Amino acid sequence: MTRVDEFNSFYASTFSDAVQVTYALCGDRQVAFEATVDAYRRAWRDWSKIRDRRPLSYVRDEAWKLTSLSRGTHPLRRRHEEDGDTALLTALHDLPVDDRRLIVLMTLGNTDLEEASREVGLPAEEGIENVTTALASLETTLGEGIDAIERRMHALASATDALDMPPAADVRTAARRGRQRNTVLLVAAAIALIFGGGLVATDGDALATGADLPRREKIGAERPDVVLDAQKIDAGNLLAPRQLSTLDASRTWTTESTDDSVTNTTPYATCPTKRFADTDPLKVFVRTFTGDGFGNARVAQAIEVSRSDAVATQAYQRLVQWYSDCEHPRTQLVASYTVKRPFGDFQILSLRSNRSPERTFTVGFSHSGTITSTLVHEVDGAAGPSIESFAKTLDASVAKVCKDSGGECSDAIEVLPSDPPPTTEAPSFLGIVDLPPIAAIDKVWAGTDFPAQTNPAATQCDKATYTSKSVTKAGSRVYVLYQATELPPEFGVAETAARFSSVDKAKAFVKKVSGRIDGCSDDILSATVDQKRKVSVQDASGTVWRVGFEVEGGKKVYYRTAIVRRGADVAQVTFTPAGDFDISQGAFRDIAERAATRLKYATD
Repeated sequence: MTRVDEFNSFYASTFSDAVQVTYALCGDRQVAFEATVDAYRRAWRDWSKIRDRRPLSYVRDEAWKLTSLSRGTHPLRRRHEEDGDTALLTALHDLPVDDRRLIVLMTLGNTDLEEASREVGLPAEEGIENVTTALASLETTLGEGIDAIERRMHALASATDALDMPPAADVRTAARRGRQRNTVLLVAAAIALIFGGGLVATDGDALATGADLPRREKIGAERPDVVLDAQKIDAGNLLAPRQLSTLDASRTWTTESTDDSVTNTTPYATCPTKRFADTDPLKVFVRTFTGDGFGNARVAQAIEVSRSDAVATQAYQRLVQWYSDCEHPRTQLVASYTVKRPFGDFQILSLRSNRSPERTFTVGFSHSGTITSTLVHEVDGAAGPSIESFAKTLDASVAKVCKDSGGECSDAIEVLPSDPPPTTEAPSFLGIVDLPPIAAIDKVWAGTDFPAQTNPAATQCDKATYTSKSVTKAGSRVYVLYQATELPPEFGVAETAARFSSVDKAKAFVKKVSGRIDGCSDDILSATVDQKRKVSVQDASGTVWRVGFEVEGGKKVYYRTAIVRRGADVAQVTFTPAGDFDISQGAFRDIAERAATRLKYATD
């Protein structure tokens, strides 16, 4: 192999990974692209020196240094991109430089700790300490566990997938230019970055300290009254086993444990990342029950007493969010309900784990004053208790709490289907909990923002674009099972959502796109369109299709695609299967219906 062929092969096989790492480090896609291309130019210039000395490490290090030439590396100068995971990128940027590089190299860079430490220039022992501290900082900042953060890190890769890699010949040609100019600029920019970063850190610390003081003073002022109000709440307010007969009269229920420790941190249910939603509760009580008979039935009830109404409200919202953001392999949100009551509604969510054995979770939430209550029922199989019976048990679970805390209580309840609560990330788009299991793959979906201009949800039939003047806002997301190595790169789900200037404009767009898909087989002879189904949910409607294309050798490849509308908002969803890694059209229609529901949370 010639020297040129050797470099060309290295360049082609590593460019994608290198630009992903650089993007995660600097937070600006264009800056990352330019810096990475320039780093490969330098690599070719020094190829004889580095070819046998970890050339990819050299490229990543050079690209990282070059990002300091741009406004994109500083939070006050960074170009804010609507299709990036801004929260994660900001949290990474707030880490010390070496720590940030270690985290990125060990995730997107696919390096072990020893190699990452060597690349950053640290002893392995110091690298271990830095990584541990950095991960703890990210968990605190983002409010997520390590697994969730790792998934978000890998999802960043999709932000650079659309970048076109320059031809290797162009890179080699450009390598002959600008050696001295680039070196001088790099030194100057590095000095500016050091001083700029120090000033921002100092200001940030001052702001955080100042903002905390009023909140702490307020909590302290409210504390005596709250203690008085909560005195009567104790373990006696929890359910007794006989009260669970409403859930399932065929079982005998037994109390498994009762715990009132505020220091216990072990979650008592599947989706929550912590045991309690209130980070500093005044009192807590958790009781678990088991039911005899088939199905491994289990119930958990929790009461959290907060130090103020405002803190309790935040805890309730956080608790619901844990379930609406649930990221467990093969777990889906099935349905959502509201229990209407004269004095404060309840919320119920039904989720299903598609692992073996299949398991159904029914979760109820209530909140009043300083008290938040949760009831969780788990059982093997695809069906839990009836929602009406669960709602009655949930009402009974708060009856004594309501009475003892001086609240207004009522047995009059009405259970109604409702829209699921919004997800934390991109609430107007599909959530991870909305996506189905695929074959026997036991991995978690990951989603990332994508440029709407390219519309990753478009197919050869509809050729839909969202760049006309009638579109006032548009965005896209791409979802992949990123750790499923058995899946080809083309497998995944793409969604584009857009708001039009009027309902009529949105209707006209949907009609045009639907017509193109319906007539696709006439325009493209190799195409077939079948499995057409209507989508209809409250305040929204649409259509799903399966589209097939004949390829070489008489084989066919398929897409499942949908377009739905809710008012002036439109969502287009496309699922790209791969052989046996497919879902039914009924399951895809469920996805489309959920996408239509999520449009409720689209904002101006």
